[in-house]
Amino acid sequence: MKDATGFLTALAAAALSVSLMQSAQAEFIENQYNCEDAYMEVAYDCGNDAIIVEKNRLNKIYMSAYRTLNTTQKEQLDKEQRIWLKDRNDKCDFEYEGPMNNSVVYAQIYANVCTANESQKRSKAIAKKYNIK
Repeated sequence: MKDATGFLTALAAAALSVSLMQSAQAEFIENQYNCEDAYMEVAYDCGNDAIIVEKNRLNKIYMSAYRTLNTTQKEQLDKEQRIWLKDRNDKCDFEYEGPMNNSVVYAQIYANVCTANESQKRSKAIAKKYNIK
């Protein structure tokens, strides 16, 4: 019986330790996207992947916050989000019609990294404002 109690105590301590580690890991982790430094194909994939990662994170954090709000607060968050999207698009969007060359591709990569970084900043701001982990 003593061995079983000791085992359960050790198991509980281990579970608490894992739980505390997960809590510490729940802090907002900022990603660094250095896509422009890679070869073109790798850089292009890096920029596209960065957008996917950060848009998914933003959607998750936004919805977590949204579920906790009353109707007025939801309307305010929606309004803030529309303003942010316009600002992000003004800053990061890249449109080009013409012949493709290396400069154009790298400009697109830069626009993708910009979009990912701005989405990450927005995620962090919403997470902080609404205490989302």
